[in-house]
Amino acid sequence: MKRNIAAALISVTFIIAGCSSSEDISLASLKENYPEAFAKPIEDSLSENEQEALGLPEEVPFNVDGVEATSVENEAEVRYTSTDADELTVTTIYNPENNLQEADTRMTLESGAIAGVTEGEASVSFEWYDDEDQVIYQVIYAPMEDEERLEDGLDIANSI
Repeated sequence: MKRNIAAALISVTFIIAGCSSSEDISLASLKENYPEAFAKPIEDSLSENEQEALGLPEEVPFNVDGVEATSVENEAEVRYTSTDADELTVTTIYNPENNLQEADTRMTLESGAIAGVTEGEASVSFEWYDDEDQVIYQVIYAPMEDEERLEDGLDIANSI
């Protein structure tokens, strides 16, 4: 009986651990692990202050298989992908002219910011203005499984 309980607890632990990425996806780690696809475009076009304000989640609800970044004028975009076809795109707009999109719903993030939320057929998006960094963050999360899409998207937005 004790073996069955121990085996069940170990199984549950592995299942829970597999639900989100535990890898380091900080700015320094992404620069090191993706020198061409991430570091080069970011370092070539963004100042140190802009790099620090870059919208990077602390964790994502999938195992990251690839990361690439692009930067054009006052926007930087970071795209995360998984082997299971989960996709996350985070856009940071620097020096915005308060061009927030109209949204279906509004949610208050843990930071106190009000995010516009739009749910599509295969994705959920969040957009908000960050007073401290004076940027607009846009998060588009498109998971393969859509059961927890809104909750996972909110967790991603809160971790930026």
